[in-house]
Amino acid sequence: MAGLLALATPARANMDRPTWASGDSWTYVTGSGTSGTSTLSISVTGTESTLVNGTSYSCYRTATKLTTTSGSISVTYSADVWFSVDTLVLVKIQATVNLSGIFTLTISGNPPQTIEWPLVTGHKWGPSSTVVTLETDYPNGTKAYSYQALSTNFEVLADTSVTVPAGTFSTTPLKEANATGGAYAVNYWSAQVGNWAKIGEYNSSGGNQGNYNLTSYNYAGGNFFTSIVLGLPIWIWLILLVVIVVAIIGFFAVRRRKPPVVMPPTMPPQEPPMGP
Repeated sequence: MAGLLALATPARANMDRPTWASGDSWTYVTGSGTSGTSTLSISVTGTESTLVNGTSYSCYRTATKLTTTSGSISVTYSADVWFSVDTLVLVKIQATVNLSGIFTLTISGNPPQTIEWPLVTGHKWGPSSTVVTLETDYPNGTKAYSYQALSTNFEVLADTSVTVPAGTFSTTPLKEANATGGAYAVNYWSAQVGNWAKIGEYNSSGGNQGNYNLTSYNYAGGNFFTSIVLGLPIWIWLILLVVIVVAIIGFFAVRRRKPPVVMPPTMPPQEPPMGP
């Protein structure tokens, strides 16, 4: 009987899909000062529909910058990046560069890959296949296209705590591996952060090849009220409600038991003595 109940019990969700809003932002850094560093910043500017191969997708639009620094040389690349509202996978990247003329580069996946929310430890899916298209718009008005097929296997790993410059966070790691094997990445999703607290890159043997570590973030959905108060289980809410009601009743009961405060009688003003 216990076995049947265990089978009937749904798997516990480790993490639900975050909801982003305009103004949310995340900054990551990788590398060291001696060998050079890279800083990735993502800032949500709003929601809009974007077209990929004639299909419209509801997306969060973000302004994204990647700054690489080596010694005294620093270069910043800027791009608009669209993430799916439904799955938070990357849908499209668009960047403009000036190399003896204005070039516009657009990278998209057709169709976009998918993340199956909520994340549950042990859940696997894939291969999730897409064709990555690079469209180059040249200054003379011509366009060129290149294509590459990509298949990815996804696996939700057990929750783990990670410590990064922005703090220590409970995370649900999502492993993303090429279906053909080899190197893979792990995105450490955090409900408090609303995004990755860390992105780890690993070789085929599991050796770490580098990390993007969160250095700062601003996530409206991850403030104290929404992540701590609204996220409480219903039984804790009931206990809090009882405590609050008892406290209110006790407050008014104490007020009723207190004797009224009697003010001393007010003496009429005295007239000054009369002179002879």
